[in-house]
Amino acid sequence: MKKNIKAILILVMLHFPFSACDDDFLDLKEENRLNPEVFWQNEEHATRAIIGAYSPMGNQFGWGRFRVQITTFRSDAANPPRQDASNFGTDPTWNNLLQGWGNYWKVIFRANAIIERVPLIEDPSFSDTSRDAIIGEAHYLRAMQYFYLLSQFRNIPLVTVAAGSLSEIRQAPANPEDVWQLIINDLKTAQTLLPTSWDDENLGRATWGAATGLLGKSYLYRSGIEGVDEYDLAAVELKKIIDSDLYTLMEDHFDNFCNGCDNNQESIFEVQLDNTAAGWGADTESDLRTAAWEPDLAPLGFTNQGGFLVNQFVLDAFLSENNNDGGIDPRTQSTLLYDYPGCQVYETTFQESFEGNLEFIGCRKGLDFRPGKVQSDFGFGGFGSPINWKIMRYADVLLMYAEAENEARGGSAAALAALNEVRARANMPDRVSSDQTELRRFIRDERLLELIFEGDRYMDLLRWGMIPDAITDELKSRGGGILYQTGREYLPIPQLELDTNPLYEQNEGYR
Repeated sequence: MKKNIKAILILVMLHFPFSACDDDFLDLKEENRLNPEVFWQNEEHATRAIIGAYSPMGNQFGWGRFRVQITTFRSDAANPPRQDASNFGTDPTWNNLLQGWGNYWKVIFRANAIIERVPLIEDPSFSDTSRDAIIGEAHYLRAMQYFYLLSQFRNIPLVTVAAGSLSEIRQAPANPEDVWQLIINDLKTAQTLLPTSWDDENLGRATWGAATGLLGKSYLYRSGIEGVDEYDLAAVELKKIIDSDLYTLMEDHFDNFCNGCDNNQESIFEVQLDNTAAGWGADTESDLRTAAWEPDLAPLGFTNQGGFLVNQFVLDAFLSENNNDGGIDPRTQSTLLYDYPGCQVYETTFQESFEGNLEFIGCRKGLDFRPGKVQSDFGFGGFGSPINWKIMRYADVLLMYAEAENEARGGSAAALAALNEVRARANMPDRVSSDQTELRRFIRDERLLELIFEGDRYMDLLRWGMIPDAITDELKSRGGGILYQTGREYLPIPQLELDTNPLYEQNEGYR
């Protein structure tokens, strides 16, 4: 879908977070703007609409940059210089917070319109299979946005209709339980409608596996965040993916993160990025959808940002155990930049790059070290990065299944087998345990080794109840500002939202 995601975007849908809307805008019937009376007439319109619904996820205020920054910077593994994104001092007036918030709602509003309008299209050439797939994609995309909104902001409204007036979108925060149920119901619907795969021209569009994986993840994360026991439900859904034989682990862990490695046999869902245009969050056909998060994760001296610093405990975790051949875990060098023989940082050696600072630890995962590229950039000079952002891959499914199975049936052989399948790819020795507590620790440790810097570490700590102990002043020393305070586990609601919606109240801890 790297080609299709840059297709003509549909202007009939609301492009802005509801804080940016006004009554006149919603009532407009402008000749130069597509509207429901002109659009929604055939399969081509429906296809354009669904591609337009994917679009905001890939720009700079979505997974193209801001959302990656928020998810990776806030964990215990990173010690970045950005106070606004890295600790518990995020300012409600921070513009990137508002823009990131708005991008979620763009997708939701477009998905709502598709779910409402596509079933009504009277086009005899529009097959049931194509129609169902598009509706299924809309349900998946809506569920995905609500999953991250709920996990990051907690107190959010629940808008499930194509908005026609401000009264329909200026709502009080919903009960989180209602949001969870919408997520679960959407994903169950998507499961029944989505294909198991797409042809090469449509790679990257949501599939049955994407919906099933997120459903299992929703049950798993909900169990921890809400204190309910839905681990068995999570295990059932995740096992469906394992039993489907649709996905396998790549031979090498690094094969998931290099240039040209996208949409591979391990991929379940990725945000499609490229590096062929210049723009900045404009949500138009020419909008830049490069991996603009690369400068935020690149090391000191190789970015015009502050330089991403990894905390020592992460490297220690990788080096704590030898592989089956007596060497280090191979994921160490596909994940981290540090002082080892042969380590390259773009086109220079680590030792040359950090002479006098050989204790430095940086992130390697996902950085684009193509020949001729000497540092990261945002792509405006033509040397950005097209590497997709991985939302879910098969290794994550195996580890989530192992966790859910262990919580549901403590110390089960099935949980251990799934864990060891991930370790086997890295040539690491099998874990041996039938004790639930020990196996829980093994699985949590493996999530760090396999998945760190892929966006879920902070949410893992949150659902495991480990935020107060894990996010320490020492680990966030570069950012300064406010560290942990009760009630700041979630991000603040953007101030503009509060100023324009009298039904809203700021999240606890930011009042």
